[in-house]
Amino acid sequence: MKEAEAFLRERGLLSDNAGQPQGATDYFSDNPFDDGEEAATLERALRQQIEAKAVALLAIREHGAKELRQKLLQKFVRFGQNADVAELEKNAEKNSTGRVAELVDEVLAYCKEQNWQSDERYIEQAVASMMDKGQGPLKIGQKLQQACSDSGAIEAGLDIGQADWLEVMREALIKKYGDVHKPANRNEQAKRMRFLQSRGFPAEWIWKVFR
Repeated sequence: MKEAEAFLRERGLLSDNAGQPQGATDYFSDNPFDDGEEAATLERALRQQIEAKAVALLAIREHGAKELRQKLLQKFVRFGQNADVAELEKNAEKNSTGRVAELVDEVLAYCKEQNWQSDERYIEQAVASMMDKGQGPLKIGQKLQQACSDSGAIEAGLDIGQADWLEVMREALIKKYGDVHKPANRNEQAKRMRFLQSRGFPAEWIWKVFR
């Protein structure tokens, strides 16, 4: 890793302060060596940095593949941290973004192969964490779709039985209102129903939670 950083720093592609490639995609675009040895060395060095960043992110917490890919593209493409990933993909043929994206995909595939990254593991942990916070399947599903592309894995992760979701609703009501009794006042009923809907619970479930 240190050799890769030294190579990038020597070429002016690594900031001493930021510790990340600077203008790497510009180098690929303007590189006069085409597929020569120096370009290949630079590409290997960049791939090492992408892999190191992926591992660092996964060491902090589990990531869905889609989420991890977005973070890596935003990190290593010259458009910067706030780049829109859809825009990067759309313009891939107009600049070297496409090759960087290929390197990112290679790293993602390797991380999956090594079992460092797993959508199933991410979904399992994310569902458990969000249920503990009193969130329902609709809201959790939306968040999972932002991090994972595997709709089948998301559906399986949320398929834990209605009884468990009702218990999550009960706990959310008790934490918020102190009980699960159906209020006599209709406005108060509507208020509590809206609260549960905002947490991501289906409307057809909500009446079942009140005593």
